[in-house]
Amino acid sequence: MKVVVIGGGMVGAAAAVALAQQGHQVTVIEAGARAVSEGDWDLRISSIHQQNVDWLVKLGTWPYIRAERRFPYTGLSVQSMDGVRVDFSHQDAGTPALGAMVENKALQAALWQQLIERQVPVYEKTSVADYQFDQQQVTLTNGDQLNYDLLIGADGTQSHVAKAARIGYRGWDYDMRCLLAIAEVEHEVAATTWEIFRPQGPYALLPLGAHRVCLIDYRSEREWQELLALPEAELYQLLEAQFAPHIGSHRVLSHGSFPLRRQRALSYHAYQSVVLMGDAAHAIHPLAGQGVNLGFTDVQELVHQVCQLPLAQALTNYEQRRVSANQRMMRAMDMIHFGFCSQHVVPRGLVALGLQSVRHITPLKRALVLRAIGYA
Repeated sequence: MKVVVIGGGMVGAAAAVALAQQGHQVTVIEAGARAVSEGDWDLRISSIHQQNVDWLVKLGTWPYIRAERRFPYTGLSVQSMDGVRVDFSHQDAGTPALGAMVENKALQAALWQQLIERQVPVYEKTSVADYQFDQQQVTLTNGDQLNYDLLIGADGTQSHVAKAARIGYRGWDYDMRCLLAIAEVEHEVAATTWEIFRPQGPYALLPLGAHRVCLIDYRSEREWQELLALPEAELYQLLEAQFAPHIGSHRVLSHGSFPLRRQRALSYHAYQSVVLMGDAAHAIHPLAGQGVNLGFTDVQELVHQVCQLPLAQALTNYEQRRVSANQRMMRAMDMIHFGFCSQHVVPRGLVALGLQSVRHITPLKRALVLRAIGYA
């Protein structure tokens, strides 16, 4: 089968590798340049849950990722506004880890290296100039024309594939912004990621190494716009005051921010030959780091379906399974976002009761942690 993948990011490149390994003739079109991982940690980091880590190992990708840009974590903690805390461990799940923090550029570079070694054609700095869906052909900006049996749109939240195929979206802005900062810590940190909720939004930590962390701070769009206008030294003092009680003295090396939006495609496939995956199909609140994990699960489901069934039926099954799973996760993230940040007594009481139950009911705790790491 001839497969053209539009978008050579983590999800698109992973789909290309997986399908090439199944013997399909794959071509990748990427509008940007080839990813290069160098210097210190880039701000774009993904928390890859353990099921997807294991899948990337089977895919052969894991050894290609720079060792210093992947860091396994074994603990996960959540604390409500009322101070009720639940600690999860890899021992609760019976796994060697709960997942790993991975630099996006390092993972993308590893996948591209696999594509190169398999001699998969990759067009970088190239886009699609015209889509001929009836002829199952695309014309590239360099003039090349490619025929396909399957066209994969893995080109992000502003998907050109979806737009060309007239696939609409439904969603909304959360009116919140997330600030990320890479920091060097004086004292060694545990391999535990944690999140603490407060009225203005949660803040969290991703461990990147013994002395490297990613600090995360969610606030309203308006509040962050005001804070980001401050001199950098004052902004870093704010982060110091927020995180020092948890990690001690630290030095911020870089920072950035992005707005939060939720959206989903109204259809995951079209023309019996076009399919969306990853952020092109669904954009989720980053609260639990499930974005790229859902994208990788999209890949696994699509590869499974096209290897078992005729393409039209495979795409129908893929949509049914992934829409259901992705919608459940999106609703769960919304419930966490609104429930944990609510000022009302009833939601706060339910959150506290729920966390207390998780702490004391071992089967429930195990079930939740297995779901969080992709094994339920």
